[in-house]
Amino acid sequence: MTARPVHKRCASWLAVLLAFAVVAAACGGDDGDGGEAQPTQAVETTETAAPAAPDEPAEAPVDDDGEEAPAPAEPEDEPLVAPVDTTTTTTPPDDGEAVVEAPAEPEPQFGGTLKVAVEAESDGLNPAANNFAVAAYVMTYPVFDPVAYWNTQGQWIPYLAESFTPINDGQSWQMKLREGVRFHDGTPLGADDVIATFNAQLADPIVSLAVRPYYPEDISEALVKIDDLTVQFNPLDKFGFFPQFITSQLGMIAPSEWLAAAADDPELNQYPIGTGPFMIEERKQDEVTVLVRNPDYWAADITDIYLDRIEVYPITDPVIGAERVAAGDIDLTVTSNSDAILTLRDSEGVQTIENVRSSEDFAMMNIEMPPFDDIRARKALTHATDRDAYVALIRQGVSPPADTMFHPDLIWHNPDVKQESNMPELAGPLVDAYCADFPDNCSGGKINIELQYSGPSVAQTRIAELLIDSWDPFFNVTEQELLQDDHITEVALGFYNVVTWRQFGAVDPDNDVLWIECRSISFISLNWPRDCSPERDALMYEQRATNDLDRRVEIWHWIQQDLKDSYTYIFFNHANWTIGAGDHVQNICGQTSPDGVELFCNNQGRVQLHQVWLS
Repeated sequence: MTARPVHKRCASWLAVLLAFAVVAAACGGDDGDGGEAQPTQAVETTETAAPAAPDEPAEAPVDDDGEEAPAPAEPEDEPLVAPVDTTTTTTPPDDGEAVVEAPAEPEPQFGGTLKVAVEAESDGLNPAANNFAVAAYVMTYPVFDPVAYWNTQGQWIPYLAESFTPINDGQSWQMKLREGVRFHDGTPLGADDVIATFNAQLADPIVSLAVRPYYPEDISEALVKIDDLTVQFNPLDKFGFFPQFITSQLGMIAPSEWLAAAADDPELNQYPIGTGPFMIEERKQDEVTVLVRNPDYWAADITDIYLDRIEVYPITDPVIGAERVAAGDIDLTVTSNSDAILTLRDSEGVQTIENVRSSEDFAMMNIEMPPFDDIRARKALTHATDRDAYVALIRQGVSPPADTMFHPDLIWHNPDVKQESNMPELAGPLVDAYCADFPDNCSGGKINIELQYSGPSVAQTRIAELLIDSWDPFFNVTEQELLQDDHITEVALGFYNVVTWRQFGAVDPDNDVLWIECRSISFISLNWPRDCSPERDALMYEQRATNDLDRRVEIWHWIQQDLKDSYTYIFFNHANWTIGAGDHVQNICGQTSPDGVELFCNNQGRVQLHQVWLS
């Protein structure tokens, strides 16, 4: 494939436009991947029957994996609804063998500075205008109280909001704010601020990509003021659980006057004003961001805030960040890098909070462009992929192999869906048949393809070499390494054959619908493979509208089979998002909402820090 040129000015604009989407998908990273797209008709399709009624479960075919694959983690006795983390404290004694220590219960201490390392910098900290990935969430969750968040069971709870009420059986939702809440500048929080934040999101070319598809074209009908503390959301779809949609940056509220000022002066995006327990004192991009405790925090009487300061340092080499935690000059870091995780595990006096259930590493194919508009080519690439070598050599045992978008511990996981990788004997006949029909797309009896990835990156180069080695008997592979912005642009525009990526893993799977629904397919596509299935869409919207867990599980089991049968994704592993911290850092998990509800601790590296304390 020859890369299609993008005009420099257009490419720059599109890169900015798409940055939010990539951030939201948790793609990329120093050892990761990234991208998304959409589909039309394939030359050949495989149909999967829709799930039957609840009393008639659909059957799915079962295929065997390669025998040498590392064994996935054993499923929990009771499947989990949410991708909760596993906490391990590793403190090797003199003999070098790690032991798991029972957590101590020291008395909480007030004061001190928490020093945090993140693997990247954010272009800004305005939730209505900037691109939030892990680093931005580390800095902004202490500054903004989201209107809703997750409890430890993966259920939404009100946070800054006092309550949410479904209207017309979930067709609309009313949100009532708490009384007496003030922003850092002293202005009171009200419904006008919620509407101003919402309108700013819709006006932004980045953030609007994740908002506009869910609301009617007439934006005046999307969010309506009921009274000074109450608004009503009117999304396109019926939601059984709408508040979970605004647990991220989309639920962070800024004062209306500040938003207007920031629109005129983008420098203000570096110094946002929120309602949270910490305020930004200093921000030097690419150096340090300093947060200090808010002396007038509205929830101070019901929520203990222990730290005086949080200092966030961007350290782009995750292994160096891990080594500095081990050395004691950084208190906490968040990473998904295998080498960094191994460093943290092996370091004395360091605890790790690891989550292998909250995102996936994979390759994906563009089904709108030859050769992968033909399912035979997609099948052949899947069969030829050596997933076992990828897990062993790239992930080094820190991340289990994946067959689907759900970890086996989760109730959403369909155990009957087995990915057909490590089956090179099945690839040859498919390649022969394809090349007989499309000789112009082949050379020397192999299919011509391009593997695109972001760089420069040592890790991505290693991944490309491993994949090409397994594909070489059947495919002539041309490599294209692009800077991340250019890579994202080409994927979103559909100018690619196959890419490596990271995505999925939301606390609730409905929050991942954006990446696989038909209405995300357009000139700029967030359904990256451009794979449209109206039948799949109908079922996704059905599960969105109900709180019937059994029916939702059944639908998501069918969706996994449907995605497997489309051969658009080649799953490698369940990514390991790890929080590494010195043993003196306390209460990373166990923090609570203003109502005293314990919060979800670590999903995709997102962690709250407002109730952490230092012993």
